[in-house]
Amino acid sequence: MADNQKMWGDLGMNLELHDQLCAVLPGAIGDVFMSQENRPERMDYFDMVLADVHGLRPSELVEFRKNGGKVFGTFCAYVPDEVIVAADAIATGLCAGSQFWVPGGERYLPANTCPLVKAALGARFDRTCPFYRLADVYIGETTCDCKKKAYEILATDVPLHVMDLPQMKRDRDYLKWAEEIKDLKALVEKETGNEVTAEKLAEAIKTINAKRAALQRLYDERKNLNVPISGTDTLLISQIAYYDDPKRFAAMVNKLCDELDQRVADGVNVAPGKKRILVSGRLWLFQTGSSITSSRQAAA
Repeated sequence: MADNQKMWGDLGMNLELHDQLCAVLPGAIGDVFMSQENRPERMDYFDMVLADVHGLRPSELVEFRKNGGKVFGTFCAYVPDEVIVAADAIATGLCAGSQFWVPGGERYLPANTCPLVKAALGARFDRTCPFYRLADVYIGETTCDCKKKAYEILATDVPLHVMDLPQMKRDRDYLKWAEEIKDLKALVEKETGNEVTAEKLAEAIKTINAKRAALQRLYDERKNLNVPISGTDTLLISQIAYYDDPKRFAAMVNKLCDELDQRVADGVNVAPGKKRILVSGRLWLFQTGSSITSSRQAAA
């Protein structure tokens, strides 16, 4: 922890405020995740990552940057990580999943704004998230009006590039998105000094697609009559996917799924007798002390 404190201080984080966030995390993790019964043994890797969420991966990014590497922070799955990876850079998700950051965002946005967007601003401007400190450039995407406004505000504090996401699926919209990807490629090449060649892009596509395939395998496991892993743990893994090393992540998810296959064969069910509920539309989860609430609840 002492090493993490030094790292956080070197990143210019607000250590006093960050300590307040760290103080509630163990209880929240215990109440939400560790309190579950009959969890797969291979969840130990993801539990470790969660327990040291602001230390383990950030320390790797620190070393990467010390060696001249560039880190690009992204907010949504629409940003093509493949282009970033092909330039020998790292793409990391910028977290906004804690209610802790919302008050900080309300200094810049109205209280009735989406909690996710307010949390993103709070995490940056309150200086309590190392990922926001480690990204050399932010990559945004125009998925909603709230984010568009947030990007204007963030751009006053950190280099930011916005990809204009088409709102329709006409032929000209696909062409427009292709041009947006080309603009991202030019930006990434300029920032890193590395050329995105066809060969490197093909290899990066294989890497990112392997991560996606591992996640799809995980999601498919929950289609079984005997559910071998909870939705809570699946959500945790999905969140870790945004910032973990993609090759390591894919390997660990596939090892977990090997265990889940055996649990299905053995008739293990983590939720016997419980109903399956499908929630359609966007649902962002926020951690509030020892509970998990939806963005709709948080905004109410």
